Amino acid sequence: MLSLSEELLLLALHDEKGSVLFNSSTSLPYGLVGTGLLELLFQNRIVLKEKNIECINQTPVGDPILDEMLKLIVSSTKIRNVKYWIPKIQSKVKHIRERLTDSLVQKGILRREGHKILGVFPSSRYPTQNPSSEFEIRNRIRNVVLFDHPPKEREIALISLIKVCGLINEVFEKNERKKARQRIKELSKDEVIGKMVSEVVAQMTAAISASVTASAAAASAAN
Repeated sequence: MLSLSEELLLLALHDEKGSVLFNSSTSLPYGLVGTGLLELLFQNRIVLKEKNIECINQTPVGDPILDEMLKLIVSSTKIRNVKYWIPKIQSKVKHIRERLTDSLVQKGILRREGHKILGVFPSSRYPTQNPSSEFEIRNRIRNVVLFDHPPKEREIALISLIKVCGLINEVFEKNERKKARQRIKELSKDEVIGKMVSEVVAQMTAAISASVTASAAAASAAN
């Protein structure tokens, strides 16, 4: 079983080029942190109390990235909200995307290809090796969004992150997107999924949007 972060990353990678799709390149790092927080929530390591994240179980999950996130939350001298933790974890837990990519390579889902940027600088791309996992993810999402299959909380969480990370056009065909956007909006309501998950997703959406805006402003100022 893939983690939510691995599933989101698979959807954000171009199948043939093995690079992150342009529309999600800025928001994806924060989205991967968001999926990590949701994993900790689903695995009963953290809870949301009055919009703040509190650790209820310090036992390691067994996933290096999630365990680093958990350790960072535990070490805080103050109880913080999701908006604080999204950029904090993104800056402190290093190389999240690269580590997730390595995991997908080890599982035989992606393959690593070396190339040179501008013919000089060495880099790596990660095209799809085995498309069955991504096909299953896409099929599951489409069944929930387009064909009203009963959703699970993990699916709602992933669908919400697909919207935040600008991947609706990647997952759905042009003639499906209007319906998909409306259905995703409906799925995000409290009565459809657990209130705690709904609140985390709402905070996470605001936090990622704020982080992306701040990042863009910083880049503009530097230029």
